Amino acid sequence: MELHLRKEDVKGRVFYFGKGCDYCNGTGYRGRVGIYEVMVFDDHMRDLIMQGASTNVLVESACKNGMRTLRESGLLAIYDGVTTIEEIVKETVLTE
Repeated sequence: MELHLRKEDVKGRVFYFGKGCDYCNGTGYRGRVGIYEVMVFDDHMRDLIMQGASTNVLVESACKNGMRTLRESGLLAIYDGVTTIEEIVKETVLTE
């Protein structure tokens, strides 16, 4: 699966799938839910940018500082039953 989940990641969790109806035009989705990726900009991040660090280095540093990626935020929405696996795979990219 594209989410690269391990057995321990999904053990005991319930996953939902949209059925579709007239109200949702057969999509199985109703309304919108935001998922977010917020990077805290601190002195260390500023220094990395000033040094010309690559995007990968910036993201890695931000994640070490507690940033949750868009994909991780999407996984939490899946686990909470707010959206489906298909929607998160479609709308986010896998980060290593």
